[in-house]
Amino acid sequence: MKYKNYNDYELISMVRENDDTSYYSLFNKYQPIIKKIALEYYAKFQCYGYDYDDFLQEAYIGFQSAVINYNVSKNTVFYTFVDLCTRRHLISYCRKITSVNKNISINNLVSIDDIDFFDKCADVNNIVDYNLVVAIVKECLYASNIEYSAPFELRMNNFSFSEISTLLDIPISTIGHKIEILRKNIKIKLKKSHII
Repeated sequence: MKYKNYNDYELISMVRENDDTSYYSLFNKYQPIIKKIALEYYAKFQCYGYDYDDFLQEAYIGFQSAVINYNVSKNTVFYTFVDLCTRRHLISYCRKITSVNKNISINNLVSIDDIDFFDKCADVNNIVDYNLVVAIVKECLYASNIEYSAPFELRMNNFSFSEISTLLDIPISTIGHKIEILRKNIKIKLKKSHII
């Protein structure tokens, strides 16, 4: 069975009827996303001595949770719910491994000789309110139609146009246009807020 012949909702429905083939089709479709998210957290937290496979296993558990708990009536795109559940599970895992009483990061071992007290990289006049930028981007995403916000959000998370096309079942040729429209809206709001 090829997952491209079915949409996510049909596959989830079949999974809930104990169709293992549908589960593996859904899993195969989302596996690249799960791996990418696991790699993102592994890159940030590998200093605690855990392998990529540990993070990947936790990401798979997050995906399993998404399949079990997804509610079609909530009008949420399944991709968004998978992303949320996978990240939530990995965040919980990272909190556990970074517990002060449990582990010490190898990044905490810094020599005084490695610190440059005369680092002039930070320009005080160019400090941007990060929280304000995030709030404006989120506001634009929530206010936009899902057909624009979904490709934009996936691209922000380093998915290729080909992957976005497969996930959202839209032609590659339209992805750039949808992203650019939302990018312009965000830029206008950032200018109005005097951020850029």
